[in-house]
Amino acid sequence: MKMDLFQPSGSFKSRGVGNLILKAISPDVPAHIYSSSGGNAGLAAVTASKSLGATCSVVVPSSTSGHMKSKLLAAGAAEVITHGASWVEADNFTHLLVEKDPNGIYCSPFDHPDVWEGNSSLIDEILADMESAPDVVIASVGGGGLLAGLVIGLERHELEKQVKVVGVETEGADSLSASLKAGRLVTLPAITSIATSLGAKTVAVKAFEAGRKENVISQVVTDGMAARACVKFAEDERVLVEAACGASLAVVYELGLRKVIPDLTAESKVVMVVCGGKFIWWARGANH
Repeated sequence: MKMDLFQPSGSFKSRGVGNLILKAISPDVPAHIYSSSGGNAGLAAVTASKSLGATCSVVVPSSTSGHMKSKLLAAGAAEVITHGASWVEADNFTHLLVEKDPNGIYCSPFDHPDVWEGNSSLIDEILADMESAPDVVIASVGGGGLLAGLVIGLERHELEKQVKVVGVETEGADSLSASLKAGRLVTLPAITSIATSLGAKTVAVKAFEAGRKENVISQVVTDGMAARACVKFAEDERVLVEAACGASLAVVYELGLRKVIPDLTAESKVVMVVCGGKFIWWARGANH
């Protein structure tokens, strides 16, 4: 298990978002970061900005709860701006704010080369921690920044033919799966999954390209599977994660690895990216 929920912001987003902000700012020039995310990417942007001496505003859609807004402010956000009914509308407004601010820097939650580069450090660390390369890496997919980073990291180490990547989504947030089936980028009409951290109606082009690689397997699970996996993981490891992370855990707890990858053996090495647990929810009767 790669326990990225213990990153400074509470999720793997600290890798990619932190790398983007680190590269974008200069010690001698004041910088104000603008993030379009009311979820883990927003927290990562605030956390990284604060540690690097920059300020950060976060634009969130109206669907963002007051609890999440409070968390962003508590983490050090200069302001939390509510705009639009969806992330797309919030993101468009974020770009307008950046254009008006001479010190403004846009921080993409998942669709930027620096984000993918930061996320690719997961592979570097996995290889450093293990005696040999794993056979499989399992991770959740939202906008696809993590998937793109994993594929880039494997290619950098020339392991793309050796290591499989399972990208997992929940029904109702499965824009990558829908795109792969259609053979083109597909935009979902709405996000209906409880795993709202996976709620990108369209994945990044780079993620779509990564999903089409021979070593990448797209898998979709139900909300109920993700919820039960969270509970089982808490029982086994005494660690509580969010539904978006439960999606990838469900491959182990609910589906069974050999159903997804039949050629696995008892000697196979599998790495699970435990991606985040900052936003905890509780649902009764999540059995669908």
